[in-house]
Amino acid sequence: MTKHLLWLLILMGLFTSCDKSYKYVEVVQEKGILGGMNVKEKEEQIIKAKDDTTAYLEAFEKFCIALKADKEVTELMGAGVSTPIDFKLLDDQGKDITHTTVFANKEKRKREIEKRINSLGNIAKEIKEDRKKEEIEDFKKVAKIDSAKINELKKYFEIKKDEFSPDEKTWYQPKSAPKYTNRNGLYCYFQTENNIPSNLRFRLQYYSDEWLFFSKIQFSIDGKAFEFVPLNTETDNGDGGKIWEWFDESITPSDEELIKALANAKSAKMKLIGRQYYDIKAITPEQIVGIKRTIELYNALGGKFSSINQ
Repeated sequence: MTKHLLWLLILMGLFTSCDKSYKYVEVVQEKGILGGMNVKEKEEQIIKAKDDTTAYLEAFEKFCIALKADKEVTELMGAGVSTPIDFKLLDDQGKDITHTTVFANKEKRKREIEKRINSLGNIAKEIKEDRKKEEIEDFKKVAKIDSAKINELKKYFEIKKDEFSPDEKTWYQPKSAPKYTNRNGLYCYFQTENNIPSNLRFRLQYYSDEWLFFSKIQFSIDGKAFEFVPLNTETDNGDGGKIWEWFDESITPSDEELIKALANAKSAKMKLIGRQYYDIKAITPEQIVGIKRTIELYNALGGKFSSINQ
């Protein structure tokens, strides 16, 4: 064996020894669909390290980051998706070495990692900001903005920007919609965040002398029947004995056929079904036009509501 070949083999051995492959497996606790808590293992992550000690410390750092992120998400949103409770470290043979890896000052070094991770900035906020940037970039790539249509329709809307929103949250509501709850009304409205349309909503307001306590609305639109059951109906009263009832709900895919029918209606009326009585009201041409314009503006700004002209 030549000297050069010997050195080459030594170097290859050195590089190989620095490139051992380990697997980090995070163990989490999640709320079950039918209640209770389920413990599960997340997808494996590869760790490249020169020895078991280095791999263990990197795995422990990942676990500390996961704990910090979960805590921040819980504080931000009220609940996390899954709570990290433990981790496993598997060597290149698939053997669990989490609890058999022993080295000098192990607990001290773990405390140092915990302290360093906890001193970092808001991880959950950084993750949220990164996802927001990705969402904006993805929207820019695929959105079909119709500037001419936007300019044509904007004059029919009250546009209110939330000056305190870091996401530039802006609400678009038809000028024809009631400004107060104690008025009869039927309309759609929506918001944009970072100029991305979202949260398309459907609102009905009922103003009368007597309580109806409606829980269901039946529509007759150009001779075709539809039904809408709101998730929640609110009530109030005043104005010398007057009452008002209303719902304000996000539009779901199952509602699209009804909204499209309303937007294209030639004639329409609705029957509000109460606890003991019902009330039938005509849907005005102004309300129909308002719904149509709202969907058109939502789509012109890049929204993805299915075409109302289909």
